Amino acid sequence: MRFRNVASLLAGALGLLTLTGCGGAATNVASAPPGGAFSNSNLSGTYIFSFSGYDIGYGEGSFFTSVGSLTANGNGNFTSGTIDIDDPSLGAAFQTGDVFSRLPVSGTYNITADGRGTGSISFTVNGTQVQFGLDFVLTSGSHGLITRFDNSGSGSGTIDLQTSNVPQSALQGSYAFGLNGVDSTTVNSLGTVGSFTLDGNGNVTSGLEDFGDNGDSFGLQDLAVQGTVNVGSPGSAQLTTPAYGFGTLHFDVWVIDATHLKLIETDSTALLEGDAFVSTGQTSFPSGQLVFTLSGEDTSDGTFAAGGLLTSDGSSQITGGLEDVNDEGYVEQAPTVDGSFTSDGPRTVLVLNGIYNGNFGNANLATGSYRFAAYPYAGGVMLLEIDNGAGITFGISGGTIYPQSATSISGSSGYGLNLSGANGNGEVDMIAEFATNGNSMTGLYDANNSGMLVSDQNLGTGTYSVSSNGRGTLSFPDIQTNDNSMIGALNLTFYIVNSSTVVFLETDGDQVSTGTFQAQNASAESASSAFGTAARSPFVVMRTMPSVHGALRLAR
Repeated sequence: MRFRNVASLLAGALGLLTLTGCGGAATNVASAPPGGAFSNSNLSGTYIFSFSGYDIGYGEGSFFTSVGSLTANGNGNFTSGTIDIDDPSLGAAFQTGDVFSRLPVSGTYNITADGRGTGSISFTVNGTQVQFGLDFVLTSGSHGLITRFDNSGSGSGTIDLQTSNVPQSALQGSYAFGLNGVDSTTVNSLGTVGSFTLDGNGNVTSGLEDFGDNGDSFGLQDLAVQGTVNVGSPGSAQLTTPAYGFGTLHFDVWVIDATHLKLIETDSTALLEGDAFVSTGQTSFPSGQLVFTLSGEDTSDGTFAAGGLLTSDGSSQITGGLEDVNDEGYVEQAPTVDGSFTSDGPRTVLVLNGIYNGNFGNANLATGSYRFAAYPYAGGVMLLEIDNGAGITFGISGGTIYPQSATSISGSSGYGLNLSGANGNGEVDMIAEFATNGNSMTGLYDANNSGMLVSDQNLGTGTYSVSSNGRGTLSFPDIQTNDNSMIGALNLTFYIVNSSTVVFLETDGDQVSTGTFQAQNASAESASSAFGTAARSPFVVMRTMPSVHGALRLAR
């Protein structure tokens, strides 16, 4: 989905929003009424939310991330809550530091029948009220996909019902974690993956960690971790690596349940946020058919995204696979992928041959061999590129591997979707709900492109097809906008993970994005929140796509 790079919009004029696409005559499409069985009552209880993206409303703009809790009363009010925010732009506006910890928050929300919701949350900084708009889609009463939705910033994440009163002893065991954000410069992308094992008192008894800092992992690999992880409202953590790493990093810890933790950094060493998933008994690299996603920056600091399929023998070899990639709008497929992996305790080194990995950021993409630190957990594998450093920089990328347990999606079902990426204007985030009918899809969407908002608009009629290996393509050719103009097709290549979860990358030439769509069940009280992390492109600061290439596409 492409927003026109118009000078008046870049100057901040938020009047009539005009969008264009890849061709085709403009057509008016009537808005489709939402269907389904959701209501405000589906959001009831205390939820842990997080979203990351780009803040454009203060200072000169910056990466931001936020994690917190919201107590919803089932009638449209967030009666209480707490938020942590890492936001250099907000800090510049208030002439404070970049970290805002444990701020009280309240707000309101409204949920339509199809599970899409809107709302806002408010908190106070230095005596001034600040408000974030929200836009989300529920897949059940316990899980949803969420975006920041206001004129001052945009970002994507998840919202999950919290299990109450989780004791410290429940966290005894091992966890794999993946965090992303920026280093102390506040502009260089920083990613880290690792593992820690906790005793019943929250002490880290063993752990390993890898970092990738602005495309450099030299000296930042396979580092020993010490520290503590304690429960609370929120809890806190200290994770320490050797001094030649990042030293001691401090976090607030938001416990969703004993299997899933949210972490956000609360010091100024770096600005990181992400997830830790239980990995007890899951130290081996998975076997069978696997789905993977990657995203990051190429060597020219351009945004790229990739996804594909791998076949693992569970011992040491990736015997086959394929990859699709979108590097700054250049779309390619690597049809033959193989590789190998070597495990040492909770850490695996994975080598993939024949993949595109954001090599050059131009039309002359080339495949190669790339190394990743891989940490398995009970639902997948955290990935971080580690083949760079010592003066050699191949860019920075990270992602997730998921064991595949299904290769088809329901021909008659409702799905919630979240897309996050970048185009010529900067960060773009989208929430949608659609229903399948045979091989077609119809639904509604909301989108935020760096503060330019589109609400409650028609996706038109999309069509999809799925191969026997679970790789599919989806196209919405006639998407409606606020002024009834057309923006052309939204094209996705997707990979089915299980019966309810699909991950994708966008394959349009003027926008790079990744995301997920997940089956909805308004009566369900549980959902696999582990897969929600795919909605946020990890290990990358969302910059605008190159102006020359973007302008060529947007002018069509």
